Formats: sequence, structure tokens, C-alpha cells
Amino acid sequence: MEKNKKKVIVAEKQQWKKRTELIEYIYSTLIKNSSLSEIKKDAFNSNLFDAYQLKIIEYYADNKKKIINLISEKLESTWTWERINIVEQAILITAIAESKVTNIEKNIIIDQAIISAKHYSEEKSIKYLNAILDKIL
Repeated sequence: MEKNKKKVIVAEKQQWKKRTELIEYIYSTLIKNSSLSEIKKDAFNSNLFDAYQLKIIEYYADNKKKIINLISEKLESTWTWERINIVEQAILITAIAESKVTNIEKNIIIDQAIISAKHYSEEKSIKYLNAILDKIL
């Protein structure tokens, strides 16, 4: 029983590391304003990502405008996509892309996005990110 618990913890840490790498990569593409072809090319040529991560990056690259429009539609009327901090944009994009290409439950993806936000974002943004993802996923 104790061995199984340790395996789950190790698997969760590995998944967390993969998700963090995705957020950081997507953040870097947003900062550089990378083209869709650059997003894919850089990711696939880097040898930094596994097949799971590449699938999410590919979905993001193929659907970047669609994801941003989806998020924009769910924002309160006083907010725009550009007003959202770039780190928070990356967290939202990662969560949405992950939800589209995996079978992970909505609540787990939202929980992981909130944990990421606690590491990368301001405390006041967490509730807002949660609300946006809850509307979308």
C-alpha cells in the first residue's frame, strides 16, 4: 500500500513538471509573439518535450486564435485578453489545450491551473482564473 502511494506521488510530480514546462514554453511564445509555425518548429526541434507535451503544444499552435477568442468571450465586460498578465494567459492556454487533448477531468485541470497560478501569479488572480476556466471547460 505504501509503495503505491509513493508511485502516485512520483507520477503527480512528473505530471506537475510537464505542466510547468508547458506553461513556461507557452509563456515564452507569447512574450516573443511567435508565429504558429515557429511555435511548432521550436518545440519539435528542441527535444525538450515528450509526446504528451508536444500534443498539447501542437493543439495550442493550431488553435491559438480560437483559444484566445474563447477566453475573451468569457471575460467580464471590463476585461480584454491584452489586460490579462502574460503568465496568466499561458496558464489559461495550457489548461484549455490540455483539456482538449487529454481525458483529464475538468476539476483536475482547474486545480492544477490554480496551483500553477499560486506559483506564478498574484493571489488576486486565482479566483478570476478559476472562474474563467470553470466557464470554458
